[in-house]
Amino acid sequence: MKLGYRIGLFLLLTLIAIVLFLLLWKRQGMDGQSQMGIQPEMESLEEMQELQPENIEIGPSQAQNFNELTTCNTICVYENLDRSNNQITLVEEKLPGKYIDMNREELEAALEEDSRVLTLEEREKGFCSQTLVAFSGEKVKIVRVYDTSVEETGFYLMAIDHYVWVYKMDKSTLYFKTDLMLEELPKKLQEEIVNGKYMASEEAIYNFLESYSS
Repeated sequence: MKLGYRIGLFLLLTLIAIVLFLLLWKRQGMDGQSQMGIQPEMESLEEMQELQPENIEIGPSQAQNFNELTTCNTICVYENLDRSNNQITLVEEKLPGKYIDMNREELEAALEEDSRVLTLEEREKGFCSQTLVAFSGEKVKIVRVYDTSVEETGFYLMAIDHYVWVYKMDKSTLYFKTDLMLEELPKKLQEEIVNGKYMASEEAIYNFLESYSS
């Protein structure tokens, strides 16, 4: 009876071993199939990445057109700077007709040309320069620089080493020397020249010298 018990136990263990072997074999097969399924998925993912927009070349027909043109509806903003007092004024108006249908380079060239050929009105305003600082089809911005300070003109008669010399407005830049002696002039006129006598023009200087030259 003990022999039969041992044979039955051996058969049971053998059966358990066979079942375990079959389970392990089946599991390995499923893992292999799973890995084979992942590989194609990874390859598909790589292919999709290669097709991302950054890797696709854009042809000329797809490229964005950056060469905008001005139109009759383009707004022009002038930023006017006065050097004499550093005051800035803004003027917004429609773009002048002569600047319509131009790209940025063409507008810059046109502004440069107009800066060389000024109108009388611009000269009287003290126009110095103009620069295009912003450009689009809807709006452009132009900085114009003016100098409205009034330039003082004239000369001063001054006494130097007993002679009358002519200086420019700054009283330090010599314009020319004369042979006229200070002592040869009336006392009151001498005092004016010692303090600096203003002469409005060259013509006034020559008239003065002719009057008091011997």
